[in-house]
Amino acid sequence: ERNRSDTPEGYAFLVVGNARRALMSGVTSARDVGSPYGVTIQVARETASGAVLGPRIVASGEWLSFPRTTWVPGVGTRLSRPVENLEDMLIAIQEQIEMGAGLIKVGANGRRADGEYYGSLGPEVLEAAVKAAHAGGLKIAAHCIGFEASRQAVEAGIDSVEHGIHLEEETVRLMAEKGTYLVPTLSTWDIRERMDRQSGRPNDQVSDNTERKENSLASFRRALQAGVKIATGTDAGGSPVRHGFVAREIELMVQAGMAPEAALEASTRVAADLLGVRDQTGTIEVGKRADMVLVDGAPHSDPAALRNIWAVFLGGRRVL
Repeated sequence: ERNRSDTPEGYAFLVVGNARRALMSGVTSARDVGSPYGVTIQVARETASGAVLGPRIVASGEWLSFPRTTWVPGVGTRLSRPVENLEDMLIAIQEQIEMGAGLIKVGANGRRADGEYYGSLGPEVLEAAVKAAHAGGLKIAAHCIGFEASRQAVEAGIDSVEHGIHLEEETVRLMAEKGTYLVPTLSTWDIRERMDRQSGRPNDQVSDNTERKENSLASFRRALQAGVKIATGTDAGGSPVRHGFVAREIELMVQAGMAPEAALEASTRVAADLLGVRDQTGTIEVGKRADMVLVDGAPHSDPAALRNIWAVFLGGRRVL
């Protein structure tokens, strides 16, 4: 019998709690790029109406990938909806749009038994997916691990590269040229590193995460140096990272070489651009929604101050 939590209702209950947790941590707008059964699409409607307390959410619903590549439905996750071919991909994108998705998410890579990453969708499917999403007025994000998948996604016109753990010089140059965003999710290896330390796992058992960290930092720095647009994201829900810890992601970006002020912009103005809500929020201007966070400290010089939240305002209303 299916576990009660593995139902649309069970996941919706979890999403509502995570939305509140994110808002209390100072997140007033959020992008969700993968949820079981696409439940965040409905929760996004509920937060927009005020029925549920949470940030305004731009939700993709389930993300789309070829079978047996990134995620396998029913084995630890239902974040991904498998599609068999190009035609299936286009049908799935249209269905996501009709459900009310605010963006489209695809999985661009797979991993072979020997650990090698490869581009799973290929140029033709990626280009068709980009065209279909844009025709529907939506941006499209791609889960990218591996040099080949990242390069193929950027060449196809994907709007944002998620994770981007393996980005070579030519790829970041093309990203800067095309205006492709990078959402580096440095928290994914950071949380695993801390869990490994706490569990006392021997070094020979943590090599995969060590490699992930080294490649992630190198790619982040290449993108930073190339002038790629970088937006803050944690991968909470798609990894061991929990909602409500965006401040840690900002700290990691600063530790990796980003100026504190630039990291704040990546979390506000640049992120609002990526979400497509720059006309509403992301900066404090006359005519925009009054989304503000009051902190104790000076985050422009010390990102750790973002952990000391005194108040959160959503659309001018104090919610914390």
